[in-house]
Amino acid sequence: MTISIRQNKHLHEEAILKIFTSNECKDIIKNALNNWTEEEGMVSNFKKDLDWRNTTLFFPPEADKKSSWFKKINDTIMSFNNDKDSYGFDISGMIEPPCMMRYMAPDINPNKKVGKYDWHLDIGTDPIRSTRKLSFSILLNVGKYKGGELEFHLGRGYNVPDNTMKMQSVRPNQTGADALGSMILFPSYLIHRVLPVTKGIRYAIVGWMNGNSFR
Repeated sequence: MTISIRQNKHLHEEAILKIFTSNECKDIIKNALNNWTEEEGMVSNFKKDLDWRNTTLFFPPEADKKSSWFKKINDTIMSFNNDKDSYGFDISGMIEPPCMMRYMAPDINPNKKVGKYDWHLDIGTDPIRSTRKLSFSILLNVGKYKGGELEFHLGRGYNVPDNTMKMQSVRPNQTGADALGSMILFPSYLIHRVLPVTKGIRYAIVGWMNGNSFR
């Protein structure tokens, strides 16, 4: 008996998609800083741990869910995911609105600590995070900061890697002009981190596409 099985060649890797122009990136940053709700980044137990996660989040108002930039993100991901050679995940859309994350170098950060987000994955056990299927990070101001690369753990270990574990990682090109306005799209179960920002301020739009939990 022949069984037809679809093979997914993207299960363990990210995709990089061009989505916003330079002017669109500037407009999003300006709008977020002036009109969105600002919150400090927390860890899973809703407490601060600046040595693990040191970032500020900006959440858009409800009206932005109907904006052109929101629709552009949703349509770009849905089109790419549904391509016959792409992820092909069961995706319904965005339950959670995307937010802008700000990472600051220690010399300009009010808490005097380096902006970073250590190893983590985006899937959780609560009703919303358990439905996250694809994560995305859109680079809004490449060239205005140093450090802050998005890095993925692709090694063989089952545990979150530490400084003693040999690992394999991928750092998408985040320094060239082509990287500005690019979306890094990846499965939400990949372990990843944002490396310390050593100079300037890093801005990125971050969010998730949701669907029935993996099974």
